[in-house]
Amino acid sequence: AANQQGKKSESIRAAIRYMEEYYMEQITLEEIAGYVGITPQHFSKMFKRELGINYIEWLTNYRIDIAKELLLEGKDAIKEICYQVGYSDPNYFSRIFKKVVGMAPKEYAVSTKKLPR
Repeated sequence: AANQQGKKSESIRAAIRYMEEYYMEQITLEEIAGYVGITPQHFSKMFKRELGINYIEWLTNYRIDIAKELLLEGKDAIKEICYQVGYSDPNYFSRIFKKVVGMAPKEYAVSTKKLPR
């Protein structure tokens, strides 16, 4: 991913930093575009052109990666993790998680637990 960093424009890098910082909140296209100072339409096109996915897909993947780490830690309930990564509906979170990861959060948590020796 480091070599891709050079290809990204400053606006897109700033947008990514913003999403990495505020992923736990509801982030709209207008909000990010406003933050980097370009129109939502232009931002959408730029993001997709530079990264190959749209901003919501990027944000979803980022949130799910963090959720996976939290599930591995095993300290919080799935419902808590859902809120921590920016989702307000645990059922919706579970559906998105399953779509991205290929299994439900509960299955993921169980499948990644280290078995005692």
